[in-house]
Amino acid sequence: MATNNRWPLQEEQAGPKRVPITAVSEFEDDEYLAKSETLVVGTTNLYVDGKLRLIPMPTPDPKDPLNLPAWRKWTAIGALCFFGALALSAEIVIGGLLPVFILEYSGVDPRILNSIDFEAQSGGSGLNINPLSVVPPGVVPVSLEEVSMLATIPLIANGIASYFLVPTSIWIGRRPVLIFAATAAWAGGLFAAFSTSLNQHLVARGVMGLGAGAVEALIPLIVQDLVFIHQRNKAMSAVISSQGIIIIALGVLAPWISSNYTWRWMYYITSCLGIVAWGVVIAFLPETRWTRSQEELSGQTVHPLKPGQNRPELDYVAYTPRTVWTNIGVFQNGFEFRAAAQSMLDAVRSTYFPVVIWAVLLNTAGIVMNQASAQITPFALLAQGWEFQWTGLTVLPFFLASALVYVFGGPVADKISNAVTKWQGGSREPEHHLANLILPIVSGVAGCFVFGTAGEQNLHWGVLLFGSFLIVFAFLTLMTILNVFIVESYPQWAGPVLVNVSSLRIVIAFFLASKATVWIAEKGPLATFALYAEALIVLSLGLPVFYFWGKRMRQWTAGSVKGTQSEKEKAFNDGASV
Repeated sequence: MATNNRWPLQEEQAGPKRVPITAVSEFEDDEYLAKSETLVVGTTNLYVDGKLRLIPMPTPDPKDPLNLPAWRKWTAIGALCFFGALALSAEIVIGGLLPVFILEYSGVDPRILNSIDFEAQSGGSGLNINPLSVVPPGVVPVSLEEVSMLATIPLIANGIASYFLVPTSIWIGRRPVLIFAATAAWAGGLFAAFSTSLNQHLVARGVMGLGAGAVEALIPLIVQDLVFIHQRNKAMSAVISSQGIIIIALGVLAPWISSNYTWRWMYYITSCLGIVAWGVVIAFLPETRWTRSQEELSGQTVHPLKPGQNRPELDYVAYTPRTVWTNIGVFQNGFEFRAAAQSMLDAVRSTYFPVVIWAVLLNTAGIVMNQASAQITPFALLAQGWEFQWTGLTVLPFFLASALVYVFGGPVADKISNAVTKWQGGSREPEHHLANLILPIVSGVAGCFVFGTAGEQNLHWGVLLFGSFLIVFAFLTLMTILNVFIVESYPQWAGPVLVNVSSLRIVIAFFLASKATVWIAEKGPLATFALYAEALIVLSLGLPVFYFWGKRMRQWTAGSVKGTQSEKEKAFNDGASV
């Protein structure tokens, strides 16, 4: 029997108290595991005697974020939704205005876009459009590579930012880091609006990407701080799906405003809304960083419970009550520099975890196929006679997909995973979420073939948008479910694994997505999107592998938690073993 964990990773959550951490051990013998009441890291008893348990187990401290009233938690999540949607929409929508910026930095008024006959230029095929053909004859065009960086620089900045934002949030707290990110988002927008050169514009886009970086890893980390595991799918789907509402509004307006007035107005609008979101975050998002022991993270009874209770009563004698400063202050939980430094090391160490590698690859596939469809759709519509000012309507599939993501990635996903847990006897495994990945994977494969065929055969634009809808639904749902799955697999290292998944998928996807238009031009849309579909099919083979052997992989990478149980739980388990 081994007694030491292979990787002595440190808890990344910090708070005002220090709870003794339960010993982490590894056992090779499954029978011994059962008899010694040892749980593999990530495994919890969600149902005992048919009753739902609260995991993580709250503390009696009124300042514990898990003890916030439900309305307060969902108000905070709503603030995260508003900020996240604005930050990402400013990054995504502005990136779709490359024809406008090509003309702008070539010294031509972008408003001529509405008079260009793209259908005649392309011969009815969006693949035959040269992006630089929008520049009038006799005008020296700007470098296409440099202008394209307006769309790609925020993506790289977003990925890199996660490696610093999450450890910093462990060091000084989630709230000040998110406020900083929100500031960067709207400040970068104003910088871009008043920029006088392409280089200044590129720097501003990088600052905006820094702000959007909080959406990828920091916001999911805050969500897992606030809610119990049986509610996380609903909370995460709310954050992801809310992006659709703002993106469709700004996405429809962006081409119309840019081709009829000026692209700078889009930055004015997003920055003003960003300032509002910044104020909402300051007012409604409390500090959520909190130290929890292994026992609490696995839902074990650490503090005394009265008969019939599933959480300890709040103790206003041993702990101080919440105050205004608790709700809106910063740095009130101290500084954890050592834990932050350790989390960066943990992020490197956890990169080899099989589930992290698989989640990164599956997320990358979703991002790449979504980016590829987004790049080709406007050109395909222009080739079918659409005016540029109306190409913003291509975000409609995004809106519909976002609405369905909230349903299938939220309440439905929670019910499915909870039902699997009940079916398995009440012991909650992170792998129970894998059933929720079947629908988005099927949708992604189908969407790739529908979209590729529509582009290849120059089918009606409605077929093209339907394929786009299936792809967007798959991409957003995969991201939602995988975030929850990865956090529950390694709850004590939520920050490091989220950093890995969110950052690596973006960095890898950046290099693959940048080649999408080249591949489509060389091999055709059907061959390109068939390749994406095949990648999804191959990665889907990980579903049965992780469902049946994921627990052993977690035991190998993270060990097991040997903790105490309540008398009721002992009696229940003793009776079940007779």
